[in-house]
Amino acid sequence: MRALIVLGGDAPGEALLRRYAADSDLLIAADSGLAAFNRAGVAPDLLVGDMDSVEPSLLARYAHTPQRRLNPVKDDTDGVDALDVAIARGATQIALLGALGGRIDHALANLMLLVRAHRKGARAEIVTESLRAQRVDGEARLLGAKGDTVSLLPLGEARGVTLTGFFYPLQDATLGSAHPLGVSNVVVQDEAVVYVREGDLLMFHYVRGAGD
Repeated sequence: MRALIVLGGDAPGEALLRRYAADSDLLIAADSGLAAFNRAGVAPDLLVGDMDSVEPSLLARYAHTPQRRLNPVKDDTDGVDALDVAIARGATQIALLGALGGRIDHALANLMLLVRAHRKGARAEIVTESLRAQRVDGEARLLGAKGDTVSLLPLGEARGVTLTGFFYPLQDATLGSAHPLGVSNVVVQDEAVVYVREGDLLMFHYVRGAGD
């Protein structure tokens, strides 16, 4: 089951949102992510959050949409709750839009959702018009990505990292948070492979010529 969660960071392009919505079984607006749904003319299946960033008039327009209202005084972010709800409802593939931009701490917190999804048995990716970010689950293959830029950054430490098909190859390397060795690599073959034996390794794939 596929789920789309739209968060309150930089708003995704309307065409991008509509494309992912059409391919998803569950549509969740997390707090001000509702505004992006509204601009794209797509109705979410569920509203999640404390709704402190949503215009009251917009919220009133979706008064009949099921809501999971959260107390503003809470330990989790709206994104965490939205992710957990999606997984509890059976989602195994989750696309996160509007997850980046704005406050850098919010963006980092949303990147941590990629790890949380993995721990709960699901696969999540953060998507913008030009970027696909995901946690590498053992191995990731990139087909038809020759010339694209890829950065690989660990949350903590990632061990046994091997890269083939890249300008800067690696063999059984350890990547840690104190040295951003994996920034701005380039795919140089028709098929590139990222392998990690252990740890939370995030892959940022910048797709050339992508747009909404």
